[in-house]
Amino acid sequence: MIKDNDTISPYQIAMIVIMVLSGAGVFSLPRVLAETAGSNSLIMIFIGGAISVSTIFIIVSLNSRFPGKTLPDYSAEIIGKVPAKIIVIIYAVYFIFFIGFEVRVISEIVKLFLLVDTPPEIIMLCMILTCTYAVRGGVECIGRTTELFFPLLFIPFILILLPGLNDVDFSNLLPVFYGFQKKVFKAVPAMALSFAGYETLLYYIGFMKEPKKSFKYASIGVLFITITYVIITGLCISKFGIEWNKKMVWPVLGYVRSINLPGLFIERLDGVMLGIWILAIYTTMIILYFSLTFSMSKIFGTKDQKQYALILVPAIYFVALIPQNPAQTLEMPIYINRHFGNILKILVPLLLLLIAMIRKKGGVKSEN
Repeated sequence: MIKDNDTISPYQIAMIVIMVLSGAGVFSLPRVLAETAGSNSLIMIFIGGAISVSTIFIIVSLNSRFPGKTLPDYSAEIIGKVPAKIIVIIYAVYFIFFIGFEVRVISEIVKLFLLVDTPPEIIMLCMILTCTYAVRGGVECIGRTTELFFPLLFIPFILILLPGLNDVDFSNLLPVFYGFQKKVFKAVPAMALSFAGYETLLYYIGFMKEPKKSFKYASIGVLFITITYVIITGLCISKFGIEWNKKMVWPVLGYVRSINLPGLFIERLDGVMLGIWILAIYTTMIILYFSLTFSMSKIFGTKDQKQYALILVPAIYFVALIPQNPAQTLEMPIYINRHFGNILKILVPLLLLLIAMIRKKGGVKSEN
């Protein structure tokens, strides 16, 4: 059971959803959508948000049958200890790859724009080790960290984007619904990375003080990030057009670098944006990292998850070294989330919920 001093509030669950979705996929999203959705990009984001809210409803419905318990606990009640342990191991491996690729992406960006002479291996190792400190603080520490970082990230982020509004052409977003039916099946899976991470709710809802409010606040988190994605993608496409976004690796950075305001006391806005993004990815990593260490504690039957924070550093570091070039660094996270992430955040919770209902496992479904 969850300790009284190791809990998170409904507001913090919204912050966790927002921060875990604000990872490595944000800056490349306009390019991904330009390639797959074209002028239907903004509509695809709303569809992705709607799918995410629907999936969160499934996750909340599953968790509401087992108050105060997490995925490793109630899955054992639903399908038995051995199958449940296999599922938890799969989630743990997925989290290792997810974190590893997040580290690799940010190390490539930092080396390219900030620390040119620093080996990416050093950057990756420093990022991973920094995450272990927050993870050892427990779920309450992570909840407070997301609560603290949220205004520090998004207020400057919006302020940086606003000056570029005087040089955009919103007609680049047209025509809407052109070839919609063909593009929707290609674009929605391609957004898997940008809407990946909320499957950690399978763990975090069990730590909530008021779990009945989990769906409301998690949905608010998805709505916020959906609107943020719409703003980012809309500005990038309006600024550069569909075809130019396809050619840019990081369209958001290109948008920020194109802003030129006379008398601006900050010479390089893209440097500020990178600082914000590094902080966002760090928060994404600690949210995933805690889910990983908690999974390991359940796999090996130990009471404390803290000891696994340092033990898992080599595994994450090894995964971060797998991509052999920048192209693979961009493609591998998308591939993992498209083919495995969607199964773990949609199919597995749905199957567990159906089996729990058929076998009448867990308590009465809450008001969610």
